[in-house]
This record gives sequence, C-alpha cells and structure tokens, in this order.
Amino acid sequence: MRAIIALPLFIVLLAVSSCAVRPASAWQPQSAEAVAWWIEDVAHGLTRLPGELALVDAHERDLAIARWAAGSEILGRWVPPRQLAARRSRWPAIAAALSDGTVQRLNAEGLLVTAPNVTPARRSEVDALIDSENIDRRFIDGLILVMGSPDPQVEAIYRQAVLSARRMHDAVPVAQSAPASGTMR
Repeated sequence: MRAIIALPLFIVLLAVSSCAVRPASAWQPQSAEAVAWWIEDVAHGLTRLPGELALVDAHERDLAIARWAAGSEILGRWVPPRQLAARRSRWPAIAAALSDGTVQRLNAEGLLVTAPNVTPARRSEVDALIDSENIDRRFIDGLILVMGSPDPQVEAIYRQAVLSARRMHDAVPVAQSAPASGTMR
C-alpha cells in the first residue's frame, strides 16, 4: 500500500523538480545580468568591447543579443547600436544634470525625471533630454527582453541588474563619467 502512495508522490516530486531546472537553451540568469551591466557600462561611457557578449558556449538568445551589441564599425572604430550610442553621447549632459540637481532618479525602472525646482526657462530643455533618455532606456530593455525571451525569474534578474547598474552609474560624479572612445579589437 505504501508503495502505491509513494510512487505518485515520487512522480509529482520529480515533475516539480524538473520544472525548477532551466533548459540549457533558455536565457540564463548569469547572461541576463552580464548583458544588463554591459549595456549600462557602455551607456555610461565606460570602455567595453562588443565581443564580450559573444560567449564561446553561447546559445541562440545570447548570440542574437551579441549580434545586436556588435553594432557597426566606422573607420576602424566600434559604434554601438543606435539607441545605445545615443545614450552614450547623451550621458555627459545627464551626468551634469544629475550633479547639479536638475535631474533626479525616479522609479523602479531606473528612469529619470526633471527636478521640480527647475526654472520654466530651462524645463523644456531638460524635459527633452530626459524624455529621450527614458525612451532609449525603455527601448533597449524591451529589445533585450524580446531577444532573450526570459522566463519570469530571469526577467526579474535582468531588471534588477539594470536597476543596480543605473543606480551605481547615475551616482558617479561628472568628472569620472566622460565617455571613452570605443575601438574595435
């Protein structure tokens, strides 16, 4: 009798444990975290190589993200993908605005907002800068999540890594945040 009860219980436990194991072809947590930090490093002017995401044991999702991250090459220099390049070139202005209090960090997505005390004369200029930055942040996050096609747990890991990277980088003083040139290697 115990064997009859134990067998279905064993099958249920086996099924539950197999659901907890992520298939090798799925986007893995460590890849999601690495991609989030790589993107934010590039967007905040740090020197990163486009080939860093093209891992030897990469799967289809990782390779799609690596192809996107490879951007293009112009006169022997690496140019990040369009939205990432826009964020990178916008970063010195964002950093200055964060330093002088014109811009503030906002929400759980790591988006930015114009400070309430900004004068009306400057508000439209700052709003345009922040709107462009937030649009590109959302676009890149959405694109990566479409290419990575993560399960909910890996998506949460990616979003948390993006938030952590943005909080860290957005807190860096302006003098340390000048964009570095990217060179193909």
